[in-house]
Amino acid sequence: MTEALQTLFEGKEIRIITDENGDILIPISDIASAWGIDRSTPDNMIRRNPESFYRTVATALDAASTPMECLNERGLYLMMGKITTSRVKNKSSRDAIIRFQQWFPELIQKYRKKEIVQIPAQPEPRELDEVISDDLREAKQIAELTGTDPKLMQAAALRRHKNGMYDAFAEVLEKQALSVRHGEPGWYNPSGLVELCRDPHLTADRLNKWLENYREDGEWRPFQYREGKLWRLTKRGMEHGREYQYNLGNGHSEPRISWRASVLYACGLKRDLAPDQVMLPQKSQY
Repeated sequence: MTEALQTLFEGKEIRIITDENGDILIPISDIASAWGIDRSTPDNMIRRNPESFYRTVATALDAASTPMECLNERGLYLMMGKITTSRVKNKSSRDAIIRFQQWFPELIQKYRKKEIVQIPAQPEPRELDEVISDDLREAKQIAELTGTDPKLMQAAALRRHKNGMYDAFAEVLEKQALSVRHGEPGWYNPSGLVELCRDPHLTADRLNKWLENYREDGEWRPFQYREGKLWRLTKRGMEHGREYQYNLGNGHSEPRISWRASVLYACGLKRDLAPDQVMLPQKSQY
């Protein structure tokens, strides 16, 4: 590990560590301190979402060579997206998390430019248009890092400003994102996959159970798993599917899965014909 760069968030230390591969790591203890939450809270989030945080947690050494758990950049953005500020009881912690979400992308941008990074607790006020423009650009960068639809991330960025005009723009962006996700050619919901199989005994429910309990050579290798009432992708499932936000029509949305047809071949529900079955027999010369 290289020496950590130390900066401050409202007087609290945030260490940015670069590993041998050039990846950025941030100690989880620093994140908890900056947000004003118990150290166990981020640990519980990671433990409850092992698939989401797969390969985002790493171990680094502090100045005294003591091991400490860190999140890489993608992992921190995932945690910022998963934490529900409305459920944080302490108002000061809730406000600190929101300010950190706005501050961190700017810090990383300056860090990559090799600029001196020391963000003041009270940044100088900027014009609203300039703030909005920066937020939209950062939302797009975060979407690229996390594999999220850029329009959905930008809509969330606009809604932070509590402005009626920007809320209207956010609604338009969300509708555009959901329509593209839901109707894009080549992607299927479970019912669409059932139609491709043409098996009268196969239903969407049976297909979902098959993808959840799939085994290969006796080893459990599922494509999706249950999170409450929702289906979520496993690491293997991400090779054939993706999650999108489905509009429930009541101002809320929830993650749904759309699949490529390749998942049917990967899970054995469809198989390619052997070459000798595809080719017609040669005509007899007699």
